[in-house]
Amino acid sequence: MSTNPDYSLLTTIAECDDAEAAVTLELETFDHRDRGYTLADKRADASQAAGSATLAKKDEEIAQAQYKAAAPGLAGQAKQDADDLVELLQAQRKKIVRDNRADTGLGRFKITVDAAQAENQTTLLSSIRDGVRARRDELRRA
Repeated sequence: MSTNPDYSLLTTIAECDDAEAAVTLELETFDHRDRGYTLADKRADASQAAGSATLAKKDEEIAQAQYKAAAPGLAGQAKQDADDLVELLQAQRKKIVRDNRADTGLGRFKITVDAAQAENQTTLLSSIRDGVRARRDELRRA
């Protein structure tokens, strides 16, 4: 089976006009999807930047908590509370790192796959629209 459309099935100029309109509408749909991918990519970049800033802030909080936990003369419950705070902040840091990894890993990969599909579909539909136009010109000459 051929992967190219059989343009000879379009037997009138009106059918060619309708086919071109349908393909053009489909192209607009993929153009809209492409703009959506661009926006999603911008959002992901902004999210990554925000995640990096959050991570830097958390690192600063951890450093301050570690400094306080290592203070001379800190003992008993105060020492335990300071150590617990360091552990809590480190756990929060791990979550930030994990969340940032999720933003840049599989989710972004899927977006690139979808974008490649949309790009290929746009190329195919543009070629089909050109074929429909050529068929209409052929029918006009007949």
